[in-house]
Amino acid sequence: MDYIHYLGQSGFEINLGEKYILIDPFFGNGIPGQVRISVLKPSLIKKADIILITHEHRDHCDPAAIKEIAERTNAIVIGPRPALDCIELNERQKVTVEVGDSFEIRGVNITVVKASHPQSKYPVGYIINDRVKIYHAGDTYQFNEMMNINVDYALIPIGGSYTMDPIDAANATKLFRAKYVIPMHYNTFDRIMQSPVEFAHMVTRSKVIIMKPDDSIRI
Repeated sequence: MDYIHYLGQSGFEINLGEKYILIDPFFGNGIPGQVRISVLKPSLIKKADIILITHEHRDHCDPAAIKEIAERTNAIVIGPRPALDCIELNERQKVTVEVGDSFEIRGVNITVVKASHPQSKYPVGYIINDRVKIYHAGDTYQFNEMMNINVDYALIPIGGSYTMDPIDAANATKLFRAKYVIPMHYNTFDRIMQSPVEFAHMVTRSKVIIMKPDDSIRI
């Protein structure tokens, strides 16, 4: 059964056939202040073939959790160099990427796309092109190249602190093409409290799927 499982913040577990892909897994570690995150723990991730990291910020690149999961599952960790440098893991399990890269790894086709997030040293987004096409935007503002994105599912931030807020994110959905949009990166910290329902009311070209941490949907 193919599915998207929401881990909270910008973290997802995606199952495509026999392939298990994690994107920005975050479990609340390393962030000062109150963090509202799911009850999930790294130890509950039993399978992972690929771990995609969008950038080096700790709510996207949790070094201890990634190391634990990758060493236990033998997953390949993919990300820009500033993110990979944070993770104490055998270099043979790391793959450095840049915007514009497109490749197949462990049977999964991945394209690395731009993210507009000047607070990061090198942010990226990803498009997974397998049984379905899934775009994970990472932390980003709106940018013109979104017009080139055509996918089944788009996972986009709506938190509004160094990313798009609900209004900007709704406008972004008019640039790219996606059958379904899943909002992420909101309500984990006080400064990114937003209403996904209000976001959904502003989106006209795609169906919005609102997921709570630990929710799963079949795809």
